[in-house]
Amino acid sequence: MKIIDTILSLAKITIKSKFFLPNFQATEKSVVIIGNGPSAKEYLDNFQFNNSMPSMCVNMFAATPSFTIIKPKYYLMSDHAFLDFSEEVFMDASKLPRLMKQPDFLQIQELINSVWNSIFSAEWEIVLFIPQIYRGTYIVNFAMSKNIKVQFYNYTVVKGFTWFENFIYKNKLGSPQSQNVINSCIYQAINSGFEYVYLVGVDNNFHLNMIVDVNNQLQHVDDHFYKVNKKTTPQLHANGAPVKMHEFFLSLHKAFYAHHRLQEYAQFMGVKIYNATKGSFIDAYPRKEIQ
Repeated sequence: MKIIDTILSLAKITIKSKFFLPNFQATEKSVVIIGNGPSAKEYLDNFQFNNSMPSMCVNMFAATPSFTIIKPKYYLMSDHAFLDFSEEVFMDASKLPRLMKQPDFLQIQELINSVWNSIFSAEWEIVLFIPQIYRGTYIVNFAMSKNIKVQFYNYTVVKGFTWFENFIYKNKLGSPQSQNVINSCIYQAINSGFEYVYLVGVDNNFHLNMIVDVNNQLQHVDDHFYKVNKKTTPQLHANGAPVKMHEFFLSLHKAFYAHHRLQEYAQFMGVKIYNATKGSFIDAYPRKEIQ
């Protein structure tokens, strides 16, 4: 099976990956990855303004007041919803074609537009990590025209022999399966040359916030730190079809497995990852508070 996975991964790399992407190496030794879980609020409320450790943030973080306080130097977005839409949609979120099937997505697109406007208005240097498949989209081209360093990476999922995976990961031709944006952040932090990576706000307690309504529709109660009122939303695929419970737990399996694979890769690269999130369900990294 390993040899088949290796051969298939080589084929995927040849077809999907871009060779000789610009390399990025951080000048700092440590970084804090800030997830959007509810525990992030405690970290942000107690943030030391003289903290010399840079931050890496994700997704909706730039739409919160904390963005201009933390001033994250590193930012990562990997979901197509953040990266693949037209100028017309950026000017007016109601023009998003997806709203025909998912009208509730209007609020999300408005937040996405707000995220980008905040990033474009930032008065400090930002390194923005984006999968290379989105180079050429309107919003990415616009970001590149601003004072933002866009760092592209290959999100080509690679599986096979461990030595083969490590070689490909180290040479940035592919990546471990990253079921969520934090998986991608950790991988990029390892490859960016950080020696110590701290995780805050990565509760990964998604399963505690799921309910099934009377129509057997899977619903999620949003508990991101930036939410004032917890909102319940139906879980849908991009085509509008409802997500089933077994699909949800399969997604969780992939996310938690990815953390264990990332820990193995970090050890291979000599990088220390510490989970500083109180109550986190991630069991792959040693627990350690940020000093």
